Amino acid sequence: MFNQRKGIAIVGLMIVVLLTQLGCTGSTGAAEGDVEDAVVEGVVEEVDEEEQEKIVVGTSGEYYPWAFQKDGVLQGFEIDVWNEIAKRNNLEISFETSRFSGLIGMLDTGRIDTIAHQMSITEERKEKYNFTEPYAYSYYDFAVRSDNTMESLDDLIGKSVGCWQGGNGERTLRAINDEHNLNLDIRTYDGVPIEQEVELGRLDASWQGEVKTLATIEKNNLDLKLLDIKLVFETNAYPFVKGSEKDALREDISKTIRDMHQDGTLSNFSKKWFDLDTTVKP
Repeated sequence: MFNQRKGIAIVGLMIVVLLTQLGCTGSTGAAEGDVEDAVVEGVVEEVDEEEQEKIVVGTSGEYYPWAFQKDGVLQGFEIDVWNEIAKRNNLEISFETSRFSGLIGMLDTGRIDTIAHQMSITEERKEKYNFTEPYAYSYYDFAVRSDNTMESLDDLIGKSVGCWQGGNGERTLRAINDEHNLNLDIRTYDGVPIEQEVELGRLDASWQGEVKTLATIEKNNLDLKLLDIKLVFETNAYPFVKGSEKDALREDISKTIRDMHQDGTLSNFSKKWFDLDTTVKP
C-alpha cells in the first residue's frame, strides 16, 4: 500500500515524464516500478551534468571600441568575442578590468587567465606566454590634426608623440625613434584618450593601432587624420602563461576562433564596432 501511494504521488508530479516514457500501461504495479526507475535516472543525470569551467579575462574599461564601459556596462569588440567563446565552450566567464599597464602583472600572478586588450604577439612575449589563434590584425600609424602640414617621418623630428604605456605601441615607437634618430618627445598614457590630446594641441601626434584611431575619430567627430606611415603591423591574440592549468584550454579556444573566422562571426563583430573588418589579414 505504501508503494502504491508513493507511485500515485510521483505520477501527480511527473505526469509528463510518465506519459512519454511509460505510456498508458494500465498496470499500477508496472507503473510504480517504472516511476522509481525514472526518478533514479533523473538523479544520475543531475550528478553527471558537466560543470562549467571558469575563466577570468582581464580587459580595460577605457579602450573604445575594443573594450569600454558605458552606463556601467562593459562592452566592445573584445567583450562580444569572449562572450561568444564562452558560449561555444560552456565556460563561466568573468571580466576583471584594469588599465593596460596593470593587466600584464595580473596575468603573471594568476589573478586573470588571459588578456583581451588588442594584445600583440611579439617575440619577447612568446618567451613567457602561449598565444591562441590570432583574431585580429592592425597597422600602427601616426595621427595628427587635420590642419597639420606633417606628411613624412622626417616631419616628426623633435615632435611630441603619445602612446599607450607598457604596450606594443610604446615599444615600437621607441624603436622607431632610435632607428630613425627622430629625437621624439615620447609621452606615455594609460586610460587617457590620446586622440583627444592631439586635437587639443597637447600632443603633436599619437601612435597606436589605426583601427582604434579611426573608430575614435568617427565616434567623437575629431578633426584628425592619419599620416599613412605604416612601419608596424601587429597580430592580436590571447596570451596564456606557459605551464598554467588554463593553458590546456587554449587549444579549444583557438579552435573556436578558427570556427568564428570561418562562419563570419568575427567579421560581423568587427564591422559592428569598427565599421571595417580587422579580422582579415591584409
